[in-house]
Amino acid sequence: METTLSAGQKAARTRKRRIAAQKAVQTRKTLGAFAKARAAEAASKEAFRSLCTETGWKVAFFESETGAPRNGIIDAVAFRLRHGKPDQLDLRLIQLKGGKAGASGAEIARLKKAALDAEVDWLLANYDGETLHILTGNATAKL
Repeated sequence: METTLSAGQKAARTRKRRIAAQKAVQTRKTLGAFAKARAAEAASKEAFRSLCTETGWKVAFFESETGAPRNGIIDAVAFRLRHGKPDQLDLRLIQLKGGKAGASGAEIARLKKAALDAEVDWLLANYDGETLHILTGNATAKL
């Protein structure tokens, strides 16, 4: 049993299908952009990790538990004990860029400010086999 549609019903169905197709194309483009951004991020992380390994730096990346990058300007910290002075530390705050992304003047200013505002304190952790005892130079400091 075949039902025939009026001209208005056919036009309405065509409009709905056209809108759905346009939405699908936009979704595909958006997902492609996210995939490219993720790939560029992963490549920049791996390149930076490799450079740190070659040059004797340790690196720690700041990311969420799912591996997503965080919103702040600092993406990673590179650190090493200073050559010839084992009680001194070299520390670098890093923002990673990947793909076609370039650094803006505002981002550079934020990174410089973050380096100036960085807080350094000391902490001693002593584990006696049962309890971890913490001693710090700042009474309000917490780990």
